[in-house]
Amino acid sequence: MFLTAFPLLAALLTRDPVLISGITIATKLPWLLFSLFTGAISDRMDRRRLMIGADITRSFIVATLAATIVTNHTHIWVLYACAFSLGICETLHTNCAQGILPDIVQVDQLMTANARFTSAQVTSAQFVGPSLGVILFNTASALPFAADAITFAGSAALIKAIPNVHGVEAPTTKLRDDMLDGLKFLRDNPILRRLTAILTILNFFYFAAAALLVLYTSDLLHSGKITFTALSVGAALGTVASRFLVGPISNRFESSGTIKVALWVWAISSVGIAFTSSRYVAIASYILLGVGNGLWMIVNTTLRQQLTPARMLGRMNAAFRTVSWGIVPFGAAFGGFAARYLGLRGPFIVFAVVMVGCAVFARPILRPMSKDSIGTTVPT
Repeated sequence: MFLTAFPLLAALLTRDPVLISGITIATKLPWLLFSLFTGAISDRMDRRRLMIGADITRSFIVATLAATIVTNHTHIWVLYACAFSLGICETLHTNCAQGILPDIVQVDQLMTANARFTSAQVTSAQFVGPSLGVILFNTASALPFAADAITFAGSAALIKAIPNVHGVEAPTTKLRDDMLDGLKFLRDNPILRRLTAILTILNFFYFAAAALLVLYTSDLLHSGKITFTALSVGAALGTVASRFLVGPISNRFESSGTIKVALWVWAISSVGIAFTSSRYVAIASYILLGVGNGLWMIVNTTLRQQLTPARMLGRMNAAFRTVSWGIVPFGAAFGGFAARYLGLRGPFIVFAVVMVGCAVFARPILRPMSKDSIGTTVPT
């Protein structure tokens, strides 16, 4: 719910695109600063307990933010602090979640499990949650944060019910060495290295635009909160729909071909987003964008799980996200300054140009991910 409530609250406090982009910067900066540490921790400790602790902490953070809103002590810097703290907890929770899945799912069911996991996560976090966030925000600005305090506590209770199989061995190495091991493993695997490079580039330019979505909705589409919600819901709807597409597409084109399809879907949707002034075209484009996101997420996650030994999953995911998500704050800052000096549409046009370029040159970009290469890299 706070995915939409955060930018809406920020827009009440300021109209400066640089300050609004600061919400995205604060949210994603922990991936750069803490992901290696939380990834190493997730390979050394009970992943269930770490996830529970992360969610209890997040419940406290959003409850505190709700209290500052009720007492009229909210400031843009308070939002930054809460977003940054939530981001730290997210790095721990996500690294543990992706590390624990292969321990409770058979190897040949990973693609299906990731498809279901992704669609369920997106349905709640981007489809139901943002819609409720806007409805509650319109009632009282503190309500979506208070409600999220309850849902994070509920998440902790649900995680406790996960089978107590976490695949973590007793640590025999130093924490610093574990952190470096994740980076070295990522560096030495050509497929993981290329997946990281692709997502790093895409995230930089995507979040340069996405950080300004609330201003894009009001100033370029001349619409309000309903359209802002519809864009997020549209992207989520496309991601959920990709669950039913990824099987047939991957069976026909293999992993690299599926990613190529995702790149072209992203390219088409980004052009529509960049140049339209129609809310309906924008919503349709975000649905298409969501389809590309879903195809990428499912295949990318499955490949990383297949190519990485269980004992390394936390560290590998941490290294992967340190690079590919650590770039997001810089992309958001770039978007804020680009919008200030080039106009609000500028970051969206730049994103479209980059996506079209990636799609056109997809064959050389994806060359390391041939079927033969993947087949010889999967550990037995």
